[in-house]
Amino acid sequence: MIPEAENIFKDKAFRYLIFMVAAVLLLSSPLLLIDKELPTLWINQYHTAFLDHLFYYFTYLGDGLILIPVVIFLLFKRYVWAGLFTFFTIFEAVLVQLVLKKWLFAHIERPASYIPHFDSLHQVAGVNIHHLHSFPSGHTQTIFMIIIFIALASRKNVYLNSFLILIAVFTALSRVYLLQHFFVDIWFGALIGFSLPVIGIYWLQKTGKFPQNQKRLSFK
Repeated sequence: MIPEAENIFKDKAFRYLIFMVAAVLLLSSPLLLIDKELPTLWINQYHTAFLDHLFYYFTYLGDGLILIPVVIFLLFKRYVWAGLFTFFTIFEAVLVQLVLKKWLFAHIERPASYIPHFDSLHQVAGVNIHHLHSFPSGHTQTIFMIIIFIALASRKNVYLNSFLILIAVFTALSRVYLLQHFFVDIWFGALIGFSLPVIGIYWLQKTGKFPQNQKRLSFK
């Protein structure tokens, strides 16, 4: 039997996060059935100077450099979380960046190459627009993976988990607002980012292979 402390679904706050992420994906899934450029065009028409600055900086939360402070944070919580986070970071990077973006879906164009008259759309100053390797969104995959591990390491905190969901959603939307991805890219990026670690960790716990080590960094 799995000790209660080592079953991720015994934590009410974590179940809440999973439910909310699943709800966001489910409720937004009808957008996958329409022409993929339509959500991009709709969002683009509501641009403002405030949103330009907001999403310009939000998008960095899905950048690879954000992984470093997250690993350090997890080391202070528990070595196991830091180790699993590192594993899934590498695993998902290979899956998303190499297998999906650069191999299976390497031909899929980003908005800059796909949307006719792209130059007439509002573009945020300072953003380097990419043209290829659109599917799925690596930034979105990264931020949803990050919030899963922060939530796991910070048990029983519904308010924090609510904040984490908002952070992840805004980071994902920044990729569309900045004309770097389509909605379908961020939807599947979110699905990959949050589902793989949840399934993987639950499987480790279910099979009794989850490490029991409670050690963590401490200055005491």
